[in-house]
Amino acid sequence: MAKYFNGTLSIKSEDIERVVAAQPENISNARGYFKQVKLKNSTHIASAELKREYGNVPVIVRGDTGVTPKHGADVTDIVPMPIEIDDKISAVDIDELGRATDLGTNQIVDSYLEQHADMVRNTINALCCQAHKGSIDYMMKSGSGFERYQVNYGTVKNVTFSEKVSQLTLGLAVQKLSAIRKLTVDQGVGGPGEFIADATVYAKFVDLLADAKQTESVKDGWLQIGPYKVLEDNDSYVDTAKNGTKTTKSVCGDREVVYRALNAGQKLCYLRLDDVVQKAAVPIYSFTEKESGQRGMKLYTKSKPFPLVNVKGLAYGTFAAE
Repeated sequence: MAKYFNGTLSIKSEDIERVVAAQPENISNARGYFKQVKLKNSTHIASAELKREYGNVPVIVRGDTGVTPKHGADVTDIVPMPIEIDDKISAVDIDELGRATDLGTNQIVDSYLEQHADMVRNTINALCCQAHKGSIDYMMKSGSGFERYQVNYGTVKNVTFSEKVSQLTLGLAVQKLSAIRKLTVDQGVGGPGEFIADATVYAKFVDLLADAKQTESVKDGWLQIGPYKVLEDNDSYVDTAKNGTKTTKSVCGDREVVYRALNAGQKLCYLRLDDVVQKAAVPIYSFTEKESGQRGMKLYTKSKPFPLVNVKGLAYGTFAAE
Protein backbone atom coordinates (compact mmCIF):
# COMPACT_ATOMS: atom_id res chain seq x y z
CA MET A 1 0.00 0.00 0.00
CA ALA A 2 1.06 3.56 -0.61
CA LYS A 3 1.92 5.24 2.67
CA TYR A 4 2.07 8.87 3.70
CA PHE A 5 5.07 9.60 5.93
CA ASN A 6 5.95 13.13 7.09
CA GLY A 7 5.25 14.78 3.75
CA THR A 8 6.75 12.05 1.57
CA LEU A 9 4.97 9.29 -0.29
CA SER A 10 6.42 5.85 -0.94
CA ILE A 11 5.02 4.12 -4.01
CA LYS A 12 5.74 0.42 -3.97
CA SER A 13 5.85 -1.91 -6.95
CA GLU A 14 2.62 -3.58 -5.88
CA ASP A 15 0.83 -0.21 -6.16
CA ILE A 16 1.83 0.03 -9.82
CA GLU A 17 1.12 -3.64 -10.52
CA ARG A 18 -2.39 -3.26 -9.09
CA VAL A 19 -3.14 -0.24 -11.27
CA VAL A 20 -1.72 -1.84 -14.42
CA ALA A 21 -3.64 -5.07 -13.77
CA ALA A 22 -6.90 -3.08 -13.49
CA GLN A 23 -6.43 -1.46 -16.92
CA PRO A 24 -8.78 -2.61 -19.68
CA GLU A 25 -7.39 -5.07 -22.21
CA ASN A 26 -5.02 -3.49 -24.69
CA ILE A 27 -6.66 -4.15 -28.08
CA SER A 28 -3.95 -2.45 -30.15
CA ASN A 29 -3.11 -4.66 -33.14
CA ALA A 30 0.31 -3.00 -33.34
CA ARG A 31 1.17 -3.79 -29.72
CA GLY A 32 -0.31 -7.28 -30.12
CA TYR A 33 2.46 -8.15 -32.59
CA PHE A 34 5.02 -8.02 -29.77
CA LYS A 35 3.81 -10.98 -27.75
CA GLN A 36 7.32 -11.73 -26.48
CA VAL A 37 8.24 -9.30 -23.69
CA LYS A 38 11.75 -9.23 -22.22
CA LEU A 39 12.99 -7.43 -19.11
CA LYS A 40 16.64 -6.60 -19.74
CA ASN A 41 18.42 -5.61 -16.55
CA SER A 42 20.68 -3.15 -18.33
CA THR A 43 20.42 0.47 -19.48
CA HIS A 44 21.63 -0.48 -22.97
CA ILE A 45 21.64 -3.30 -25.51
CA ALA A 46 24.84 -4.68 -26.98
CA SER A 47 25.05 -4.25 -30.74
CA ALA A 48 26.51 -7.76 -31.06
CA GLU A 49 23.26 -9.18 -29.67
CA LEU A 50 21.19 -7.25 -32.22
CA LYS A 51 23.44 -8.28 -35.09
CA ARG A 52 23.11 -11.91 -34.08
CA GLU A 53 19.31 -11.76 -33.90
CA TYR A 54 18.38 -9.21 -36.55
CA GLY A 55 21.43 -8.71 -38.75
CA ASN A 56 21.36 -4.94 -38.25
CA VAL A 57 21.99 -2.36 -35.55
CA PRO A 58 19.28 0.27 -35.03
CA VAL A 59 20.37 3.89 -34.83
CA ILE A 60 19.16 5.54 -31.65
CA VAL A 61 18.87 9.31 -31.63
CA ARG A 62 18.10 11.39 -28.56
CA GLY A 63 17.55 15.03 -29.43
CA ASP A 64 20.35 16.43 -31.62
CA THR A 65 22.93 13.90 -30.50
CA GLY A 66 22.75 10.16 -30.41
CA VAL A 67 24.54 6.90 -30.83
CA THR A 68 25.22 6.51 -34.54
CA PRO A 69 27.77 4.29 -36.29
CA LYS A 70 30.48 6.34 -38.02
CA HIS A 71 32.02 5.41 -41.33
CA GLY A 72 34.48 2.59 -40.81
CA ALA A 73 33.61 2.27 -37.13
CA ASP A 74 31.08 0.38 -35.11
CA VAL A 75 29.16 0.97 -31.90
CA THR A 76 29.37 -1.47 -29.02
CA ASP A 77 25.94 -0.74 -27.57
CA ILE A 78 22.87 1.43 -27.99
CA VAL A 79 20.91 3.32 -25.33
CA PRO A 80 17.16 3.58 -26.03
CA MET A 81 15.28 6.66 -24.89
CA PRO A 82 12.99 6.37 -21.84
CA ILE A 83 9.43 7.62 -21.51
CA GLU A 84 9.39 10.34 -18.85
CA ILE A 85 6.22 11.73 -17.24
CA ASP A 86 6.17 14.22 -14.41
CA ASP A 87 3.15 15.43 -12.48
CA LYS A 88 2.47 17.50 -9.39
CA ILE A 89 0.54 16.42 -6.33
CA SER A 90 -0.63 19.75 -4.96
CA ALA A 91 -0.36 20.89 -1.36
CA VAL A 92 -4.15 20.47 -1.08
CA ASP A 93 -3.88 16.84 -2.18
CA ILE A 94 -0.99 16.35 0.23
CA ASP A 95 -3.23 17.63 3.00
CA GLU A 96 -5.94 15.17 1.94
CA LEU A 97 -3.36 12.37 1.95
CA GLY A 98 -2.41 13.33 5.49
CA ARG A 99 -6.00 12.94 6.67
CA ALA A 100 -6.83 9.88 4.58
CA THR A 101 -7.00 6.31 5.74
CA ASP A 102 -4.87 3.71 4.00
CA LEU A 103 -7.78 3.03 1.62
CA GLY A 104 -8.28 6.73 0.92
CA THR A 105 -4.55 7.18 0.29
CA ASN A 106 -4.56 4.37 -2.25
CA GLN A 107 -7.53 5.90 -4.08
CA ILE A 108 -5.80 9.27 -4.38
CA VAL A 109 -2.51 7.79 -5.52
CA ASP A 110 -4.20 5.34 -7.90
CA SER A 111 -5.95 8.19 -9.72
CA TYR A 112 -2.54 9.64 -10.61
CA LEU A 113 -0.96 6.29 -11.45
CA GLU A 114 -3.88 5.33 -13.71
CA GLN A 115 -3.36 8.46 -15.81
CA HIS A 116 0.38 7.83 -16.06
CA ALA A 117 -0.09 4.15 -16.93
CA ASP A 118 -2.47 5.16 -19.74
CA MET A 119 0.10 7.62 -21.12
CA VAL A 120 2.85 4.99 -21.02
CA ARG A 121 0.59 2.45 -22.75
CA ASN A 122 -0.44 4.92 -25.46
CA THR A 123 3.18 5.88 -26.10
CA ILE A 124 4.30 2.26 -26.37
CA ASN A 125 1.41 1.53 -28.75
CA ALA A 126 2.56 4.45 -30.93
CA LEU A 127 6.16 3.18 -30.97
CA CYS A 128 4.89 -0.28 -31.98
CA CYS A 129 2.79 1.26 -34.75
CA GLN A 130 5.77 3.03 -36.27
CA ALA A 131 8.07 0.01 -35.90
CA HIS A 132 5.89 -1.81 -38.45
CA LYS A 133 7.35 0.47 -41.15
CA GLY A 134 10.96 -0.13 -40.12
CA SER A 135 11.63 3.08 -38.22
CA ILE A 136 10.45 5.11 -35.26
CA ASP A 137 10.31 8.90 -35.20
CA TYR A 138 8.14 9.99 -32.29
CA MET A 139 8.15 13.16 -30.19
CA MET A 140 8.36 12.38 -26.47
CA LYS A 141 8.68 14.41 -23.31
CA SER A 142 12.15 14.32 -21.81
CA GLY A 143 12.62 16.26 -18.58
CA SER A 144 11.42 19.81 -19.10
CA GLY A 145 11.58 19.62 -22.89
CA PHE A 146 10.79 17.34 -25.82
CA GLU A 147 13.00 15.03 -27.84
CA ARG A 148 12.35 12.69 -30.72
CA TYR A 149 12.66 8.96 -30.11
CA GLN A 150 14.22 7.81 -33.37
CA VAL A 151 15.17 4.30 -34.42
CA ASN A 152 16.08 2.94 -37.83
CA TYR A 153 15.67 -0.83 -38.15
CA GLY A 154 16.30 -0.99 -41.89
CA THR A 155 14.20 -0.96 -45.06
CA VAL A 156 10.80 -2.66 -45.13
CA LYS A 157 10.00 -3.98 -48.60
CA ASN A 158 6.92 -2.55 -50.25
CA VAL A 159 5.01 -2.72 -53.51
CA THR A 160 2.71 -0.19 -55.21
CA PHE A 161 -0.23 -1.63 -57.14
CA SER A 162 -1.69 -0.06 -60.27
CA GLU A 163 -5.18 -1.23 -59.28
CA LYS A 164 -7.50 0.94 -57.21
CA VAL A 165 -9.32 -0.41 -54.17
CA SER A 166 -12.64 -0.02 -56.01
CA GLN A 167 -11.39 -2.29 -58.81
CA LEU A 168 -10.67 -5.27 -56.55
CA THR A 169 -12.36 -8.61 -56.93
CA LEU A 170 -12.03 -11.36 -54.34
CA GLY A 171 -9.59 -13.25 -56.51
CA LEU A 172 -7.55 -10.12 -57.20
CA ALA A 173 -7.47 -9.32 -53.49
CA VAL A 174 -5.98 -12.74 -52.71
CA GLN A 175 -3.46 -12.26 -55.51
CA LYS A 176 -2.32 -8.88 -54.14
CA LEU A 177 -2.04 -10.19 -50.58
CA SER A 178 0.11 -13.03 -51.89
CA ALA A 179 2.35 -10.53 -53.67
CA ILE A 180 2.90 -8.61 -50.43
CA ARG A 181 3.67 -11.74 -48.42
CA LYS A 182 6.11 -12.93 -51.11
CA LEU A 183 8.32 -9.93 -50.28
CA THR A 184 9.10 -11.50 -46.89
CA VAL A 185 9.34 -15.07 -48.19
CA ASP A 186 11.91 -13.95 -50.76
CA GLN A 187 14.03 -12.69 -47.86
CA GLY A 188 13.90 -16.03 -46.10
CA VAL A 189 11.11 -15.34 -43.59
CA GLY A 190 8.24 -17.78 -44.06
CA GLY A 191 5.85 -19.42 -41.65
CA PRO A 192 2.53 -18.05 -40.40
CA GLY A 193 1.65 -14.40 -40.85
CA GLU A 194 -1.22 -11.93 -40.95
CA PHE A 195 -2.21 -8.66 -42.56
CA ILE A 196 -3.41 -5.31 -41.22
CA ALA A 197 -5.56 -3.32 -43.64
CA ASP A 198 -6.43 0.35 -43.82
CA ALA A 199 -10.12 1.07 -43.10
CA THR A 200 -10.91 1.71 -46.79
CA VAL A 201 -9.30 -1.54 -47.94
CA TYR A 202 -10.85 -3.50 -45.06
CA ALA A 203 -14.34 -2.20 -45.92
CA LYS A 204 -13.84 -3.27 -49.54
CA PHE A 205 -12.79 -6.75 -48.42
CA VAL A 206 -15.98 -7.01 -46.33
CA ASP A 207 -18.07 -6.05 -49.38
CA LEU A 208 -16.30 -8.65 -51.52
CA LEU A 209 -16.98 -11.40 -48.98
CA ALA A 210 -20.63 -10.34 -48.70
CA ASP A 211 -21.04 -10.35 -52.48
CA ALA A 212 -19.52 -13.84 -52.61
CA LYS A 213 -21.90 -14.93 -49.84
CA GLN A 214 -18.94 -15.74 -47.58
CA THR A 215 -20.23 -13.90 -44.53
CA GLU A 216 -18.85 -16.66 -42.31
CA SER A 217 -15.41 -15.29 -43.20
CA VAL A 218 -16.23 -11.97 -41.50
CA LYS A 219 -15.10 -12.34 -37.89
CA ASP A 220 -14.96 -9.92 -34.97
CA GLY A 221 -12.18 -7.52 -35.96
CA TRP A 222 -10.69 -9.66 -38.71
CA LEU A 223 -11.47 -11.36 -42.01
CA GLN A 224 -10.51 -14.58 -43.77
CA ILE A 225 -9.55 -13.62 -47.33
CA GLY A 226 -8.66 -16.87 -49.08
CA PRO A 227 -5.87 -18.40 -46.94
CA TYR A 228 -5.04 -15.10 -45.23
CA LYS A 229 -6.08 -13.50 -41.96
CA VAL A 230 -6.65 -9.77 -42.32
CA LEU A 231 -7.01 -7.52 -39.27
CA GLU A 232 -8.65 -4.11 -39.33
CA ASP A 233 -6.25 -1.30 -38.42
CA ASN A 234 -7.58 -0.27 -35.02
CA ASP A 235 -4.66 1.91 -33.94
CA SER A 236 -4.39 5.68 -33.87
CA TYR A 237 -1.90 7.99 -32.26
CA VAL A 238 -1.07 11.68 -32.44
CA ASP A 239 2.40 12.55 -33.69
CA THR A 240 3.87 16.00 -33.12
CA ALA A 241 6.19 17.47 -35.74
CA LYS A 242 9.15 19.70 -34.86
CA ASN A 243 7.07 22.77 -35.71
CA GLY A 244 4.33 21.66 -33.31
CA THR A 245 1.89 20.40 -35.94
CA LYS A 246 -0.11 17.41 -34.68
CA THR A 247 -1.12 14.59 -37.03
CA THR A 248 -3.22 11.52 -36.30
CA LYS A 249 -1.62 8.38 -37.73
CA SER A 250 -2.12 4.59 -37.70
CA VAL A 251 -0.16 1.48 -38.64
CA CYS A 252 -1.41 1.72 -42.24
CA GLY A 253 -1.41 4.77 -44.43
CA ASP A 254 -4.19 5.50 -46.92
CA ARG A 255 -5.02 2.46 -49.08
CA GLU A 256 -2.27 0.38 -47.46
CA VAL A 257 -2.04 -3.22 -46.31
CA VAL A 258 0.79 -4.32 -43.99
CA TYR A 259 1.96 -7.93 -43.74
CA ARG A 260 3.83 -9.26 -40.71
CA ALA A 261 5.39 -12.68 -40.21
CA LEU A 262 4.47 -13.92 -36.76
CA ASN A 263 7.75 -15.73 -36.11
CA ALA A 264 10.23 -13.09 -37.26
CA GLY A 265 11.87 -12.59 -33.86
CA GLN A 266 9.97 -9.45 -32.90
CA LYS A 267 9.88 -8.59 -29.19
CA LEU A 268 9.33 -5.73 -26.79
CA CYS A 269 12.21 -5.10 -24.42
CA TYR A 270 12.01 -3.08 -21.21
CA LEU A 271 15.38 -1.81 -20.06
CA ARG A 272 16.50 -0.66 -16.63
CA LEU A 273 16.28 3.09 -16.05
CA ASP A 274 19.63 4.77 -15.49
CA ASP A 275 18.61 7.68 -13.27
CA VAL A 276 16.47 6.13 -10.52
CA VAL A 277 17.04 3.90 -7.50
CA GLN A 278 15.13 1.04 -9.13
CA LYS A 279 17.66 -1.76 -9.55
CA ALA A 280 15.80 -3.98 -11.99
CA ALA A 281 14.16 -3.57 -15.38
CA VAL A 282 10.39 -3.06 -15.05
CA PRO A 283 7.66 -2.05 -17.55
CA ILE A 284 6.76 1.02 -15.50
CA TYR A 285 8.22 2.72 -12.42
CA SER A 286 6.84 5.60 -10.32
CA PHE A 287 8.35 7.59 -7.46
CA THR A 288 7.89 10.95 -5.69
CA GLU A 289 10.06 13.85 -4.58
CA LYS A 290 9.00 16.49 -2.06
CA GLU A 291 8.92 20.06 -3.40
CA SER A 292 10.42 22.96 -1.47
CA GLY A 293 8.31 25.41 0.53
CA GLN A 294 5.57 22.87 1.35
CA ARG A 295 4.12 23.41 -2.15
CA GLY A 296 3.37 19.78 -2.76
CA MET A 297 5.11 16.82 -4.28
CA LYS A 298 6.44 15.81 -7.69
CA LEU A 299 5.29 12.46 -9.05
CA TYR A 300 7.46 10.85 -11.70
CA THR A 301 6.66 7.84 -13.87
CA LYS A 302 9.22 6.31 -16.21
CA SER A 303 9.50 3.41 -18.62
CA LYS A 304 12.18 2.34 -21.07
CA PRO A 305 10.55 0.31 -23.83
CA PHE A 306 12.34 -0.76 -26.98
CA PRO A 307 10.29 -2.62 -29.63
CA LEU A 308 12.54 -4.76 -31.82
CA VAL A 309 11.50 -5.90 -35.28
CA ASN A 310 13.07 -7.92 -38.06
CA VAL A 311 12.37 -5.87 -41.17
CA LYS A 312 12.68 -9.00 -43.32
CA GLY A 313 9.44 -10.22 -41.74
CA LEU A 314 7.51 -7.06 -42.64
CA ALA A 315 6.15 -5.82 -45.97
CA TYR A 316 3.37 -3.59 -47.21
CA GLY A 317 1.47 -2.77 -50.36
CA THR A 318 -0.31 0.39 -51.47
CA PHE A 319 -3.24 0.58 -53.89
CA ALA A 320 -3.60 3.36 -56.42
CA ALA A 321 -5.55 6.48 -55.52
CA GLU A 322 -9.13 6.66 -56.70
